[in-house]
Amino acid sequence: MNWLNVEKLVTATHGRLRGCSPGAERVQTPTQPLRIVTHSREVRPGDLFWALSGQNYDGADFTTEAYRRGAVGVVAAAGRVNPPSGRWGVDVDDALIALQQLASYRGQHFAGDVIAVTGSVGKTSTREMIHAVLSVKLHGCASPCNFNNHLGLPLSLLQVADDHDYAVLELGASAPGEIKQLAALCRPKVGVITSVGDAHLGGFRSRELVLASKLELLETLDAGGWAVLGGDPLLQTKAAAVFHGRTTCVGRHIDGDLCPVNVVQQDGLLSFELDGTRFGVHVWGRHHLTSALVAVAIGRDFGLTDAEIADGLRRFEPLPGRCKVREVGGIKVIDDSYNASPLAMQAALDLLGQLATPSRRVAVLGDMCELGTVSTDLHRRAGRNVVTRGTADFLVACGQHGRDYVAGAVAAGMPKDSCAVETDAQSAAAAVASAVRPGDVVLVKGSRSVGMECIVAALSQLTENPVVSTAVSSSSASMPGNTRSWETPNKT
Repeated sequence: MNWLNVEKLVTATHGRLRGCSPGAERVQTPTQPLRIVTHSREVRPGDLFWALSGQNYDGADFTTEAYRRGAVGVVAAAGRVNPPSGRWGVDVDDALIALQQLASYRGQHFAGDVIAVTGSVGKTSTREMIHAVLSVKLHGCASPCNFNNHLGLPLSLLQVADDHDYAVLELGASAPGEIKQLAALCRPKVGVITSVGDAHLGGFRSRELVLASKLELLETLDAGGWAVLGGDPLLQTKAAAVFHGRTTCVGRHIDGDLCPVNVVQQDGLLSFELDGTRFGVHVWGRHHLTSALVAVAIGRDFGLTDAEIADGLRRFEPLPGRCKVREVGGIKVIDDSYNASPLAMQAALDLLGQLATPSRRVAVLGDMCELGTVSTDLHRRAGRNVVTRGTADFLVACGQHGRDYVAGAVAAGMPKDSCAVETDAQSAAAAVASAVRPGDVVLVKGSRSVGMECIVAALSQLTENPVVSTAVSSSSASMPGNTRSWETPNKT
């Protein structure tokens, strides 16, 4: 963060400097990049601790600990800054608002190009593919992890350095107006909308409002901006009504600008052809095609050759928990545990149905959260897709909507004794790890709050030795052909 010093920090946040004599601001900031940390236990010498507050804590209570750990400065609200000798602090009215003010200041003074990515699904993969392509030739950064909300987006923006040519930032929302607020902070030149689907319906109440929220990104683009849209005809039609600047549409089977041919998904490699060049990206599932095409479009616009773009896509590595497939103990695990929405669930089940197996397909599904009043219907629809798209032999469902998944699967023809309901991810982890056998293909997917990663961790501990169990419960549903019975007191 070589652009930031104490003087700019105080100016941007309208704060009050503590612990430095007038004129000493410039020498109080270390010469190395200043790292902003929001958790006191993560503070290292030379960091700036930003004392944010949550529902159950006040970050200002930890300023003393932050200084003790070596923080060079602290930003806190309500007069709670009390720096020791040789350190400094900035007292602000509201720590979160001050963070957003500093991010807005950064957005105003960044000379490079901001590429903002939003959408119901595919945001993270698209963001990372764009970054993988542009970094072949240019210098830039991308949002870390899932930093895409009112707190994460400012932190992402503040990591942008003066010498960066670009920044690829992810924007998420759970209610109307949030995308517009985030875009106003980062001032994007390029706005990417990957898709629109049934996500966060608890906050939006309808898919129409979800679409309107994504279009808020385009409303912030100026006349010289550029919109890149996934292959949803309704999205493209609605976008034309709110944004009249340059637009590129990508996707398969659409009347768009980038329409690939000879698309092949095989053994973890998605490949396709555009204008005589063959591109390949190491991902599982054809649903990644939109992300790859967006990266191609942006790479071309930023001056990269198709050969350079192809090199960048080859370097892409999916983040943990996002549709990664690996072998453990002779079992093929589709680890899509990071998050879930109806559209993403459908894509994951399509992949489950496409993978060849000498044994069984097992779907292990957790709740899809924040779907509001249509949650029951959408979980039952996903349960039907377990059978019709995933061609699964066995379903293990956990969480509040486990019975809804099972109801949908049974309605689509799955026998009741091929279904099981577990109370939570931890109990599902123990059951699944004991019941699977070499040759099985297991999909693990659910919303972040369900904690489905513990199931992947349990499967990862398996060895090549098949698991054989003993107990058989008269009230349990057993996996077909397995000596292990599935002991589920909640059996549907």
